[in-house]
Amino acid sequence: MINRPVIKNKKLIAASLLILLPLIDSLFIKTAFGLQYQSEKAMYLFSAYLIPLKLILVMGGGLLLASFAKSQVLSDKPKKWYSKLYSLLLFGLAIAQFVILLIVCTLYMVVGTQAEDYLLQGNISVYTSDVGAFGKATHYFSYQCTDKNGFYTLTPITTLDWLGHFNFAVEDNTLVIKHNDYTAQGEQTKRVNLSHYRCEE
Repeated sequence: MINRPVIKNKKLIAASLLILLPLIDSLFIKTAFGLQYQSEKAMYLFSAYLIPLKLILVMGGGLLLASFAKSQVLSDKPKKWYSKLYSLLLFGLAIAQFVILLIVCTLYMVVGTQAEDYLLQGNISVYTSDVGAFGKATHYFSYQCTDKNGFYTLTPITTLDWLGHFNFAVEDNTLVIKHNDYTAQGEQTKRVNLSHYRCEE
């Protein structure tokens, strides 16, 4: 015969995992579980595709928690105050996550992802943040080295304010960035020495 309290505890544990693990990943772990595989763009897209999965997990956790709470209400034994408090806090976290994840999913469906903010050309990786905020943005240039298994490491090169339209190339161990920020200065060129950046064989 199955012990009913054991089943109830399993429901609470499962609900806790389904609700708290997505929260921990979102708040405390780097993008895509901190993996660095292929490129920043690939990891960004992977994390974007995880959002609907997190939403489903949180919904499942909320349903399990509701089932657990219902069984506790129908139980003859009175619930302890800390058990009630934990359930309420967990349910609050589930609702908050559900709302935020649903908004993010909706934005992705309506606006699309920001994958175009990630560029990789040779060993030069560029991430552009805060695109569209009053026409300003910040560009993070890094040197990417990838091992034989496809995992990469990034070494920061330089951080630049909004460049407008730009392209870049590596010429004689120099990063040459040509950009036009649509001012009277027209097209400009920035050069960054890359002689100290290399990948180990």
